[in-house]
Amino acid sequence: MRWVERVADGQTPGPPPALAAVKTYRYLRLAMVAVVVGLGVAVVHEVLRVEGTCWQTSLSGYYYTPVQNVLVGALVAIGLCLVALKGSTDVEDVLLNVAGVCAPFVAVVPIAEPGSCGVVTDGLNRNLNVANNVTAVLAVVGIALATLAVLWMRNRSRTTEEPPPTRIELLGYAGSVLLFGAAAGVFALRAEAFDRYGHAVAAITMFVLVVADVAVNAVNLHRGRRGTHAPVRRMNRYAWIVLGMVGFAAASGVLGLLGVEHWLLVLEAGLIGCFGVFWGLQTVELWNQGLRPAPPAAPPAEAPTEASTH
Repeated sequence: MRWVERVADGQTPGPPPALAAVKTYRYLRLAMVAVVVGLGVAVVHEVLRVEGTCWQTSLSGYYYTPVQNVLVGALVAIGLCLVALKGSTDVEDVLLNVAGVCAPFVAVVPIAEPGSCGVVTDGLNRNLNVANNVTAVLAVVGIALATLAVLWMRNRSRTTEEPPPTRIELLGYAGSVLLFGAAAGVFALRAEAFDRYGHAVAAITMFVLVVADVAVNAVNLHRGRRGTHAPVRRMNRYAWIVLGMVGFAAASGVLGLLGVEHWLLVLEAGLIGCFGVFWGLQTVELWNQGLRPAPPAAPPAEAPTEASTH
């Protein structure tokens, strides 16, 4: 076993824990950017493969094409990254966690009808896949929620440096438990309803929470620059992304009213593209710190002087 000892002796110690944590934040954010790029490449490759440059009417429709594995893997990976990534505030953390839990459901509960554009599967095993995969996702989410409760109780009974959960975190946890119970109940008792509406509910919830998270970042970036030398603008980088997301939603809605078949594809592609841009910009902003520091406290209001009262 001497060769094992030689290998062990030849190791170089890793970075300090604080630096390792910052690097982990970088990798999680960059992983989501890479996943979005990979998903885009897979869709474009499929479009070019099909004769006549045919597009599915929605991004979810690519579940029934060779993009399936990349689509499901991308959404599951994004969900794991969102849950693993700690937000700079408790509000941001709750939004990321719930959005991250929704992402795998968007992946494993596809739309019911395959499109007619380069389809390579007729969805014969779709119901079997949904039954198996949703059961696995629900089991993981249930175990995660139970484990989190046990850890909180354990920290409460012991003296640790970890602060207790805030009111926002407790509300987020309670909401997550209710959502999990509702999803599990509908899946067990009303399988047809879950199969019909599960994808849409999970996708809408995820995108709404993502937009809310970007908006929270816009506000916190604005607040964090007060009292510093950095320029303070009402429309910072994240505010423009929120505006872009809302713009894509409005434009796709107009396209839908006009009868344009691919309005949903425009919406999904636009939101996911903005999602990737957001994580790219946040990676650059927080490259050396991992998390955004707390904004400076507002200066106390001066008491009115005797002269000002007259």
